[in-house]
Amino acid sequence: MSVQPVDLNKLRSSHDNLYETVVAISKRAREIHDEERAELEEKLLPYREMIRNPTSESESDKVFPEQIAISLEFESRRKAAQRAIQAFLDKDYDFIVPVAAKAQDGDKHETDRD
Repeated sequence: MSVQPVDLNKLRSSHDNLYETVVAISKRAREIHDEERAELEEKLLPYREMIRNPTSESESDKVFPEQIAISLEFESRRKAAQRAIQAFLDKDYDFIVPVAAKAQDGDKHETDRD
């Protein structure tokens, strides 16, 4: 899969602080990844049980085609980071920085606008 550049000006369009935007997108990407991993684990659980507790000796070395198909389907999906960026740009979700956190920073930080 090739590297896809991200237009930082698009990310900056809805919030002034690019760092906060990138952190919010990365948190959303982590959530997507965790959801996807849980889904994969759930779908592969029956095959793991069959491998751990084979009913016959030949089944312990068996590769299940369904297991391979599930794995390939998950590998072909777009990466969680790409989906999080696209969801942010499509305005499917937004983030709000708590006021208390901003008050602690005071005027110490600069905006990242050029």
